Amino acid sequence: MRRPLLLLALALAACGADLEPVGRPALRTVAAPGGGTIEVPVEPQRVFADSATGFDLMLALLPPERFAGVVSTALRYSAVARTPAELPGLEDLPRPEGFHAEDILALGPDLVLVSDWRPPAVPSLLEARGVSTVRLPTPTTWEELEELVTFTAEVLARPEAGAQLLSELRIRRERLMQPSDRGALRVLTYSNFGSSGYCAGAGTSWDLMVRLAGLRNAAAEAGLEGNTAIDLERVLELDPDVLLVSESEEGGDSPTLAVLRTHEAARQLRAVQLERWIVLPVHLHATSSHHLLDAAEALAAAADALLAR
Repeated sequence: MRRPLLLLALALAACGADLEPVGRPALRTVAAPGGGTIEVPVEPQRVFADSATGFDLMLALLPPERFAGVVSTALRYSAVARTPAELPGLEDLPRPEGFHAEDILALGPDLVLVSDWRPPAVPSLLEARGVSTVRLPTPTTWEELEELVTFTAEVLARPEAGAQLLSELRIRRERLMQPSDRGALRVLTYSNFGSSGYCAGAGTSWDLMVRLAGLRNAAAEAGLEGNTAIDLERVLELDPDVLLVSESEEGGDSPTLAVLRTHEAARQLRAVQLERWIVLPVHLHATSSHHLLDAAEALAAAADALLAR
């Protein structure tokens, strides 16, 4: 434990010469997911997001004038804002290239939304400079998705907007839950870029997406958990009815499908032989925000189209 603390202390010392302390605004206490409490500004005025999850929630809940910026790479994964032209009122929004303390502090944020997978070094630096940082949990169940929306709205001091968004999401979920033939389809969320394959088992946002769409997660039913490596032999054993894959980050053909089409053993999969795959845009395939409903709706529509063939 001593080495990480020493490294953090050195990093703080290194930044001290260049970064003057910033004033901390008046704070209030908010209940955190999983227990405990955190302190956040009474009414955040300059909010920064480190990923598409936080940014998409900001777009849904917060007035544009309260945006301090977003990491530029997050726009590729945002379910709403893919280019500056699609950011009405935010055309000049600062977009630092990476999540670096110096760049973020230069924007003067009073609140930074951080993904739960983000290493602690930079958030700790920001906290040391008086900037509140809040980790947003990745939802793996419907209850956790509701909690994410409610929690983020409370952190942003926008509970009414959060309640409205949650009401709309519940209506859409009810529509997806209507009886359909999709419940017979076993779906494998799979990625392979040529060297190794990965799938999404139970306890993942992809598992939630599949279940919201009224489909079955083949990996979860086989006892797999989390985002896990999977070899082709295991995929052949599972032999899913449908493969769920992502487009490339630039859009267009799926790298995973390109691998499967050229691999002799992979062509034994029924889903490959029958071309029973669903390709989602990367911003839907990778979402961990309330836009999981958008992804589930797109997945359900594509599954219905496969069933109608």
